[in-house]
Amino acid sequence: MLQLALDPCGPLNRSVYAALRAAILERRIVPGSKLPSSRALAADLGVSRNTVLYAYEQLAAEGYVETRVGSGTYVVDSPLVGSVLAQRRRSRRGEGRRRLSSLGVRLSRDRSLGHGRGNTRREALPHDFRFAGAGHERETLNVWARLVGRRARSLSRAPTGYQPPGGSPELREALAGYLSRARGLTCRPEQIVVTQGSQQGIDLCLRLLVEAGDRVVVEEPHYAGYGSCLHACGAAVSYVPVDAAGMQVELVAELEAAKVACVTPSHQFPTGGVMPLSRRLRLLDWARQNGTVVLEDDYDGEFRHEGPPIECLQSLDQNEQVIYLGTASRMLFPALRIGWAVAPEDLVNAFQRLKAIADRDTSSLEQLVLADFISGGWLERHVRRARKRYAVRRTAFLEGIRSELGTRAELVGASAGTHALLRLPELPASRFASLRRACQQRGVGIYSADECYAQPPECVALLAGYASLAERDIVVGVRKLREALDSLGKSSGAPP
Repeated sequence: MLQLALDPCGPLNRSVYAALRAAILERRIVPGSKLPSSRALAADLGVSRNTVLYAYEQLAAEGYVETRVGSGTYVVDSPLVGSVLAQRRRSRRGEGRRRLSSLGVRLSRDRSLGHGRGNTRREALPHDFRFAGAGHERETLNVWARLVGRRARSLSRAPTGYQPPGGSPELREALAGYLSRARGLTCRPEQIVVTQGSQQGIDLCLRLLVEAGDRVVVEEPHYAGYGSCLHACGAAVSYVPVDAAGMQVELVAELEAAKVACVTPSHQFPTGGVMPLSRRLRLLDWARQNGTVVLEDDYDGEFRHEGPPIECLQSLDQNEQVIYLGTASRMLFPALRIGWAVAPEDLVNAFQRLKAIADRDTSSLEQLVLADFISGGWLERHVRRARKRYAVRRTAFLEGIRSELGTRAELVGASAGTHALLRLPELPASRFASLRRACQQRGVGIYSADECYAQPPECVALLAGYASLAERDIVVGVRKLREALDSLGKSSGAPP
């Protein structure tokens, strides 16, 4: 009787084939041996005869066995089996093993790279304070669906194909007008490169500008997407602390000349500071003197709740030192993977070619729909309505934190955007997992801000998004967060 260990996963016929192939390669079935009849092996394994026949036919097609009419199926004594065995022995000794690039080595050794919070599947919770979420109104979704249908119907009458490397001309034209009106940006449509979300824009910028060992300045704390890209390309990273007014630019002058500086001046991520004019001018002057490129990530600059939105850093740039990055995901919905980079004139061609190497084209249909959405005035109407809606939800969030947690919480960065940084000084950072479990039991989703820090804080710090929750859900969610914190008891330092 032939003993085979079948893999319970996958189709049964492939499992029988794989088990027989392994037995032949490992010489548990030696060359020249006769295999059991298909009926006998099927009975031994408890499978159908057709399953075994498939396995035998596949092995014969690949040269492992041969069928002799009137005699049966035999294992072939061929150079193929000997070659595979020899390769396996060399592999065990480390001979002929593939060699990775320096980037490949870094990616294989650092498991945190490329596996941020956004890549994990989550259980739906009724009170989910996830930052990436966004609240949608039915009118915006209806308009989007109507524009998608119109563009989809037009595809049957117009030629389809790849867009230019920089993106759809219609979208770049629409974006240039919108960015000028809404963010004070100065650019021509040809300077815009459409990307698969802002993360691809960050990756392309850093790959275009940074080599292993180059100095790059990053805010501390910072958006984790910068850290992953910089570690992957082997940059020498200098972290500059932030305060209530964003990056402390006066400390930058003390550093060695840097190739790139990555900043979020309109709403520092994640602490929410807004960089004042004096710091912006000082940063641009330092960049000019040192030949540094400034990456301005304007991820949610439209949503300011105390005063009007502040114009972007690029609008002050007289020496083409700034690459501006934006995204539709934050304004509309995360599944819309469209972002944009506005590059200085001398970098546009190289940027477009690198984008063409990374992928041929961002989704053409979605680009055209977004162009229609902008040109029809729908984006600006949506942003105005969203700003009002988020302001109401922000108020509910602030009042909930004040009434439920009081002095037990420190809240920063809520003057703009769709999230805030919530610190819980009484709870050591090591207790975050316990707090998360207690919150999940109550239907509340919370998220650590640790990945935003090169040196994580000593206490629990949460990146709390409120834009996707109705006001009542925010109030209930904050109350349940307080209950979860209380449930940890004396071990957390919480009052009984």
